[in-house]
Amino acid sequence: MLPIAAPLGRLVLTAAASAGLVKAVSDGRGTAALRRLAVGGTKVGIRTSRAAETGVERLRLGAGDIVAQAYDEMGEQPPVPPTPQAGHDHQH
Repeated sequence: MLPIAAPLGRLVLTAAASAGLVKAVSDGRGTAALRRLAVGGTKVGIRTSRAAETGVERLRLGAGDIVAQAYDEMGEQPPVPPTPQAGHDHQH
């Protein structure tokens, strides 16, 4: 059900936004409506990005806990994560 819900939801939102934009353009309010639509879409993108970053961080921390527990159960010390070097010398 979930794999179908997300694309269907995007389709409904896209259709609604398109219909609103067409109505606004036909009423002569096109530029303002387009700007509001762009700002609204950007806000959704920012919120989605933040939620994704939070989820990824939770997964990273959870995986680190699992690895640390596995080392502990084997009677070993987990390796210390590398710290970023301020003046590293390779190209990006």
